[in-house]
Amino acid sequence: MKILQIIPSLGSGGAERLVVDLCNEMADQGQDVTLCIVQNPEEEDYGFYLHELHESVRFISLNQKKGFTFRNISSLQKMIREISPDIVHVHLSAILYLYVLSLVNLNTCFYHTLHNLAEKTCDNSVLKLMNYFYFSLGIIKVITISEECDISYQKFYKLRNATMINNGRKANLPSINYPSVREEINHLKKQDSDLVFIHVARYHRQKNQELLIRVFNRLEKEGISYLLLVLGDWSFCEEAKELAQTANKNIHFLGTKKNVSDYLFLSDAFCMTSLYEGMPISLLEALSCGCTPVCTPVGGIKDIVQDGITGFLSENLSEDAYYTCIKRYMIQKDNINRKVLIKLFEDKYSIEYCAGHHISLYSSKKQISHKINFKYPQL
Repeated sequence: MKILQIIPSLGSGGAERLVVDLCNEMADQGQDVTLCIVQNPEEEDYGFYLHELHESVRFISLNQKKGFTFRNISSLQKMIREISPDIVHVHLSAILYLYVLSLVNLNTCFYHTLHNLAEKTCDNSVLKLMNYFYFSLGIIKVITISEECDISYQKFYKLRNATMINNGRKANLPSINYPSVREEINHLKKQDSDLVFIHVARYHRQKNQELLIRVFNRLEKEGISYLLLVLGDWSFCEEAKELAQTANKNIHFLGTKKNVSDYLFLSDAFCMTSLYEGMPISLLEALSCGCTPVCTPVGGIKDIVQDGITGFLSENLSEDAYYTCIKRYMIQKDNINRKVLIKLFEDKYSIEYCAGHHISLYSSKKQISHKINFKYPQL
């Protein structure tokens, strides 16, 4: 098949990480894959993952500024005419272009992935109404990334026609920088027995990092020795900088890393304090490295982490609950086998598994007819 994947950029986010892995794996499985990004990869971090794209994947950039423009519709339509893809699969805000493209390319199947809970991907009633029209008639076919995402789609749009495919990730291996990362971490430890916790995310309200810092500051005040590594960009806003300044000396902000797997392999526990999630790629990366998840019970996290078996979940989003969860991990950490986590990843969340399900869905191309008496949903 000829498959065209479209995403605004290849910045350092989970959706972008998935799309690059998906394109590479689909090409490895014999598909003809083109990846198009709208924004200029040389601006900001829009090309963060570009170096990981395989040569077998055709890459196109429209080299535009951030944001929607009608001119891009013409550029994308020209591309579709030249490539003549069987499948066009869009991600994130690129769905805006499908409102026109899907109506003028009737021989092409169009897909859109919801990379988060449905209500978090649509921030106004006009877009919700537009999405409902295209989704309900099957003009744009919807893919959800976890059971919780699928449930949120059903509740938000009052539809049951999405296909659920678990997010996937390429299996991680240590890089050539692994020895130097090990030396770096050992240097940061106060003592050899210190547990190493890791948090991987740029600063964002969704990630609820205020809770993370408060809980680990509380542990430090109790005299507990540990190491918390924070990977991701915290330099772009004053809120992030102010929060980082409240962190104690056991918390280290290491910035954005291209070799995250090295840090995960050398960490004991992966911390995620999010307010909501779809199915975080960073959590899948942690599993693939055998790093124990210690998370808040939101979104697709609950589909992956079985409390006390494949990680630890707090009872709720409060500080006391997450503090108790961290303390439970410290006491019961030996109950979690790293090999079990890696096996779970290989069985359910590998990119081979994920890409295979996408290809099967694309191949079916079933035009399911729905008897729909279209009416405006209550917004």
